Amino acid sequence: MDLQLRHLRHLCAIADAGSLNRAAIALGLPQPALSRQVRRLEQLLGGPLFERDCNGVRPTALGLEVIHHAESIIQVSDRLGEQLRAHRLKRRSGVRVCWATSALHEPLLHCLRQLPGGARPRIVVADSSRSLTGMLRAGDVDVALRDRCTSEELADTRCVSTESGGDLVSEIVWAESPVLLALAADHPLATAPAITMADLAEEDWISVYGPDRCHEELRRICGKFGFTPRIGHDVPVSGPRSDVIRHQRCVALVQAMRPMGPGVVRREIADLPMRVRHAVAFRRDSHFAAQIPLLVELLGQAYEELASGSGTPGGLTGRPAATDTRAAGGPRPHPSWPHR
Repeated sequence: MDLQLRHLRHLCAIADAGSLNRAAIALGLPQPALSRQVRRLEQLLGGPLFERDCNGVRPTALGLEVIHHAESIIQVSDRLGEQLRAHRLKRRSGVRVCWATSALHEPLLHCLRQLPGGARPRIVVADSSRSLTGMLRAGDVDVALRDRCTSEELADTRCVSTESGGDLVSEIVWAESPVLLALAADHPLATAPAITMADLAEEDWISVYGPDRCHEELRRICGKFGFTPRIGHDVPVSGPRSDVIRHQRCVALVQAMRPMGPGVVRREIADLPMRVRHAVAFRRDSHFAAQIPLLVELLGQAYEELASGSGTPGGLTGRPAATDTRAAGGPRPHPSWPHR
């Protein structure tokens, strides 16, 4: 038998009541069960905790010492519980928004400002997609931008909602964009009529080391085309990839909507039909869940304007950095987006 907090509470209740019967009634326990528990605790602690007589029970010297410590422990536990409850209430009073690898966080920030209520979100940037998923499942964030690479076409003509293994996280897939190749503007392949995966077999690659297992995924992709990529650089998604590409003459797979620095172009890989599905993932038990449909609609409108190259809607300060106008396969608005 291990000593637990509830055992300490029971001992204090017995001492306060001065009777096992009265303590059992107050605790909502059968008196025989409470008596057995006291006997087991006495065996565990090495001596009798209460003296029994016709008037009830009173603590022994050992019992008084145990109860003194028990009261201190219970007070600390109760204060901690109150602090945790206050922390949970404070967290739920505002929306916590997260992303990790998404290139669409700026449209998200803009769209959040358009939602009714004027809530000021707390921004959390995760270091990996796996961390982002963990924070969603733990309830540490309410809503997140989540990306998933796939070679499958999104055939459904509406937004797709999925749930994660019976937990309280759902997501709505609301856009797709292609995966492109980023390379230096003066790289020989930058002006090639077309690029295939075979053309990249001898190139140095940038990947991202970490819990998302990007190295393994890149090797899997290239393995389908008969070669193992030479991963020469580990640069996080938010790191200076453009500078490394420009100076080290390496290549990387990037989202079509991710801005690249000067001297770097993006090209389609003709035989790599890989796309990124952009989703809004959210906690269904969050007070913010009711605003998700409107947020998705606003994101769709913002993305449609960016994808069409019609300008910078509503103060958005970036556009796709398509410095090579011959790059095909630009971002494709999802069929469910409103066309206004």
